[in-house]
Amino acid sequence: MTDALSPAVPLRETQLLAIKEALEAHPRNMVEVPGRRQAGVLIMLFERDGEPWVVLTERTHTVSLHKGEISFPGGARDPGDEDLWATAVRESVEELGVDPNSLQQLGALDDYPTFSSGYIVSPFIAAVTPPEEWKASPAEIAHVIELPLKLLLDVGRMEVWEREGIRFPMHIFDADGYRVWGVTAFILRRFLDIVGPALEQRSSG
Repeated sequence: MTDALSPAVPLRETQLLAIKEALEAHPRNMVEVPGRRQAGVLIMLFERDGEPWVVLTERTHTVSLHKGEISFPGGARDPGDEDLWATAVRESVEELGVDPNSLQQLGALDDYPTFSSGYIVSPFIAAVTPPEEWKASPAEIAHVIELPLKLLLDVGRMEVWEREGIRFPMHIFDADGYRVWGVTAFILRRFLDIVGPALEQRSSG
């Protein structure tokens, strides 16, 4: 966002409740595919100007996978991770310097396979007490991106792409000079479809 931003604060209890209730109404579909690695990502939410915002990252061009792409913080599961929530938190700490104690788990979305890198991605939703400044890892993160959910609800669209003669749908979000596509866009679209109506109803009620 180009203009000076208002301070970021934690989500209000009414927003937390709306998100948790919406997610609980859509039980997570877990996927297991032999030979595919597991990964966990965090959809981190906070409030600014009375509206919920989400944190995304632009990956550097020196990382091994998904160079320069927009993604949620997260990464591959390590053997020492207790579960995939622990994976998502650990990776977010490494990438953004997040304080684990500032995170409150609100729920999870369906698992999603990635076609280019061969992962099964498990997305978790978390409320975060935002720091004054993100401490992004320069080796992994080129930019930390903060976007209002209201904007993403407005700009999302579907395109039909073709690869190796196969046509397939692709969700696209163009916002603040960034393009979100691929599995991140599919996860974001699913999250907005579930949580967006609940937040709008709560704010108008």
